[in-house]
Amino acid sequence: MDKPKKSKSKLQRKAELAKEYNVHVSAYGGYANDEKEQPIVDIIEKTAARVGLAPSYLFTIAVGEGLGHLYLDLDLNYKKNKLITNKEINGFQTLGLDFFSSPKEYPRFKKYLPKDYNIHDEYKPYMVERNERYGKEIVPSAKFKDLESAIDAIDAIGAVLAHRRDLFVKYRKDFALKNPTEDETAYWTYYFYQAETDARRLLRDNKSLDIFHSKSISRKSIHIKALERVASWRYILHYNIFSS
Repeated sequence: MDKPKKSKSKLQRKAELAKEYNVHVSAYGGYANDEKEQPIVDIIEKTAARVGLAPSYLFTIAVGEGLGHLYLDLDLNYKKNKLITNKEINGFQTLGLDFFSSPKEYPRFKKYLPKDYNIHDEYKPYMVERNERYGKEIVPSAKFKDLESAIDAIDAIGAVLAHRRDLFVKYRKDFALKNPTEDETAYWTYYFYQAETDARRLLRDNKSLDIFHSKSISRKSIHIKALERVASWRYILHYNIFSS
């Protein structure tokens, strides 16, 4: 993975990325660049190594889904100037794990989780109402024991992302598309994370991995969300917080 040039300031790099991707660039590095936040860095590094993801990318997705402003940003989650890691984590609100405990979905993720990962130990299922573009529905999410359980919770999002990455690899090969760049893998992994069926259809119909395929400008669209995650991931590399 290319390392960013250290000579540029963070603001310069952020402006470059905003122009390159034409999206808002979030400063997610601000959630992990302080000594009091070191526990989340260690947890992310451990999980990312196990599932074969860049820790900076796993962190970007987790924070973008809610871990940032719903956990790391709250003073009540720190004690003696150190991140607390023994609080329950809501997988729906904090990590976007809407279907994690589904009897249909969970078996697809299980092989990416630690072998001793168990219901009622690491997580407990719960049903929650969500309101998305298709309307309101009740979904089977999960609550995780704690943030160390964010080893459990980060294990969960890491498993789902790894599964979605492998889905992208499968369909890219099925549709005889070229080898992806890092940006293309990051973009389509997140697109599959958000909407597996739509992502598969786009790859099939467009016959391309182009991450600028859509003219959508709405920040609510998956396309723009995915581009923002790519740009924000590139930006976090400039902080040099993670090993990759």
